[in-house]
Amino acid sequence: MASADTLNLATCSADMCFPAENVEQAVRLLLSTKRDILAKRGCRACDVSTEAADAGVVHYREEWESEAAFREHVRSEEFRRVLIAMDMSSEEPRIVAGNLTGHSGMAYLREFREPNSAPL
Repeated sequence: MASADTLNLATCSADMCFPAENVEQAVRLLLSTKRDILAKRGCRACDVSTEAADAGVVHYREEWESEAAFREHVRSEEFRRVLIAMDMSSEEPRIVAGNLTGHSGMAYLREFREPNSAPL
């Protein structure tokens, strides 16, 4: 990344809905790939979580240092297992994938909260 406050990531997130009896199986499948995905060169994050307000919703998210690293990962066995979990979903998963470029950090948020602060 260019600096501590600038983002330039390839990201993929999926929100999946499952019948109550399939949630544990889907979460186990996604968690079984997490360690292998995190160990890959270029992976910055891989998260699996459930929705507190709706026990049938599972959130999955990955962050990659570059689009090239993400593209390579999408063709991997680990990502095939993520796709299997998505196929188990009772509804079409809501998937957002692409590049995220912008700013992050408290200084960036402060810019919106404090109108007189200097722009970054």
